[in-house]
Amino acid sequence: MNYKQLTKEKKAQIDILLEQGLSMRKAAEILGICHSTISRYKANIYKKRKINIDEKYDIFMRYLYTHYDYKTCSIEVCVHKFKKTHLNAKCPSVKQVYNWINEGKIKLNKKDLCYKKRRGKKTSMMSHTKWNIDHKTVLPISLRPKYINKRDELGHLEIDSILGKKNEYDSIISIVDRCSRRVWLIKSKYKNEYYTDKIIHDYLIRNEIKVKSITVDNGLEFQALGLTAKKLGVKLYKCDPYCSFQRGTNERTNALVRRFIPKGNSMKNITQYYLDNISFEINSMPRKLFDYKCAYDIELKYK
Repeated sequence: MNYKQLTKEKKAQIDILLEQGLSMRKAAEILGICHSTISRYKANIYKKRKINIDEKYDIFMRYLYTHYDYKTCSIEVCVHKFKKTHLNAKCPSVKQVYNWINEGKIKLNKKDLCYKKRRGKKTSMMSHTKWNIDHKTVLPISLRPKYINKRDELGHLEIDSILGKKNEYDSIISIVDRCSRRVWLIKSKYKNEYYTDKIIHDYLIRNEIKVKSITVDNGLEFQALGLTAKKLGVKLYKCDPYCSFQRGTNERTNALVRRFIPKGNSMKNITQYYLDNISFEINSMPRKLFDYKCAYDIELKYK
């Protein structure tokens, strides 16, 4: 049998499900893993929290606090000297000591280290990915709270792209509010994920659109949308592959847009002004769903 370690993303999902009050068995069923895996994961966390460093490594810690000097005696030197002079005492590795410092578990601070990190270093995309995992910003749709499905508050958005001709970069980004069904359309000239993230973020801010959560599919153009979720302080939920029904509001609205821009038409000559007009026409359209009221009426009702 092949065994796989839990990834950081999987651990974050476990934490969220348990925080919502689900049992270990129910969380395991949702994530498709064995409940004993969750049990061992939580037990391991408890053990790590329970260890008292000053008690387990009392001799080493007294030596470290006495001999460490950022000018002449670094962490590496302290560990090396301690191993030679205290053969029977417990001694952690150099990396472990640095981990304790980074986690704030011992009295030494990062500013007390011999080698300090350089300032002005550019933030890589991996740091954004780690931030999203640590702060549970980008999550699978299975973890989306049930109250969002009630559609009784504004701000829960679904976002999708509407494509034109094949091998054409120009497209339309459609944003729909799950409650009022109000739609906003954005002209996109490229399929780059960072470009898409920027135009969506700028549009949301410029038009003062209320955002409480975002749901998208797994399209490559939305791979960096977690940056917008991070800036706005909301959760981004990703649908399962080939499950467009999980964004039913988006798909139905896209069908309405196709009445104005039929499938296969080029998007190159379409302007943002024309898209704003289409949005206004759709948002002003009476809906049987709302007892023949329009999206603007429903938006005013919930404001």
